[in-house]
Amino acid sequence: MSESAARRQSLAQRLILFAAGVVVSPLLVAWRLAALRGRDPIVFASCSQLLSLVPGRTGSYLRRAFYRRTLLQCADDAHIEFGTVLAHRDVSIGRGVYIGTFCSFGRVTIGDNVMIGSNVDILSSRHQHRRVNGRLLGSESGSFSTVEIGANTWIGNSAVIMASVGEGCIVGAGSVVVKRVRDGATVVGNPGREIVPRLVDSGVDSVSEP
Repeated sequence: MSESAARRQSLAQRLILFAAGVVVSPLLVAWRLAALRGRDPIVFASCSQLLSLVPGRTGSYLRRAFYRRTLLQCADDAHIEFGTVLAHRDVSIGRGVYIGTFCSFGRVTIGDNVMIGSNVDILSSRHQHRRVNGRLLGSESGSFSTVEIGANTWIGNSAVIMASVGEGCIVGAGSVVVKRVRDGATVVGNPGREIVPRLVDSGVDSVSEP
């Protein structure tokens, strides 16, 4: 792509984001007014659920426009697919991030160039509930913390993340991560365990346990 074509594409994207910002402005006003009454978390979650229902590229631009103004950070090139909802605004999304369909996120910091498949749940730690005298209490009695997903990490479909994941990691589809994953590790299974990739004669990557 030539330099002039790249500039035109960048300008077009900025104009589309501006238009998307105009469309979501009523939601932003409602969120800010709710903040005056201390109800902004409820309104934010409702707006997230509503915007998750807009399909296609239009929905991606609308979600991006809303989250750029409400989250702790949301890069202008982040791509968030249909059906994905955020429970809290304590979220940071880096550049080049792709988030698939029907994901659910709590408090999370996502590094640059992270790829997240569909139906992935990222919880605000694994201690959101606790038991007292044999009775299971709700999330209001638990503790919440921010889960970190390192840059250049790939998370497969239907994974459940309850602990931080380092940079350059692979989390296999359907894995359940309950403890911190070191940089560069590959994790699979429930509960998630680290495996060592190895190269076989057929040229296809296989894995073996350490």
